[in-house]
Amino acid sequence: MSGGVRLFQIHYDAATRSGLDPDFEPLDNSGSARADWYEYWPMRAFLRAGPLDAAAYYGFFSPRFRAKTQLSGAQVREFAARAGDAEVITFSPHPCHCACFINVFEQAEFFYPGTLEAATRFLREVAPGFSLDSFVTHSRNTVFSNFFLARPSFWRRWSPVCDRLFELAEAPGSALHALLNRSHDYAKEGGPSMPVQVKVFVMERVASTLIQMDKVAVLNYPPFSMPLSERFSGRLAELMELDRLKIAFCDTGDPQHLHAYAALRDGLLRAAYGGKP
Repeated sequence: MSGGVRLFQIHYDAATRSGLDPDFEPLDNSGSARADWYEYWPMRAFLRAGPLDAAAYYGFFSPRFRAKTQLSGAQVREFAARAGDAEVITFSPHPCHCACFINVFEQAEFFYPGTLEAATRFLREVAPGFSLDSFVTHSRNTVFSNFFLARPSFWRRWSPVCDRLFELAEAPGSALHALLNRSHDYAKEGGPSMPVQVKVFVMERVASTLIQMDKVAVLNYPPFSMPLSERFSGRLAELMELDRLKIAFCDTGDPQHLHAYAALRDGLLRAAYGGKP
């Protein structure tokens, strides 16, 4: 194939294989030797297997893509046809979680303590000039769940960063080993919880980090057309205002936008999660 879009959907067993979207190409992860890395393991194997078509977009999606986004593979293909010069196309779910946290790592820390420390120490190694203290993500640069398409030029930057994360998580003597392998219970909507290690939460946020660091040209599927968490039902206008304030800060550097953001978001988070501000 020359150019075009390669959409892969990962499956783990007969049940997830039977539920795949027919507009995605199946990517088998059954019998995975490293189930602890979840979607990263088959992504890593594919990207290492051979050269990619420089003119094509590649994307790797979990079996829950439709449940999280309400999008079909056909809709993804149709939207990707409008990409123009974009290097990355995002289909990021959870717009409420994007809006309510200053960046994707603060969001991870809120639910999975220890992620922020692990990410901070990891990024100091792979990107010494990059600081999470000034990192602001919003609807234009956020990727959750690795729901994005990218040209090989982006995957060539993404892969070495994740390779280094893999090396540090695998090395018992590394300073980051314990932090990256700390386990949390992760519960899918309507399903049982499962253990997920911090390394996976960091890996899933590499794309957002690179988009910001490299000023990547991005096309975003309208994020606020995605489903909201039940906790934020009826709060769409406030969520969109939070997103607008973060974008305004990034465009102007005026801290007043972040002051207004903090006041609004703290109240919204308290309403959604009770005692956690």
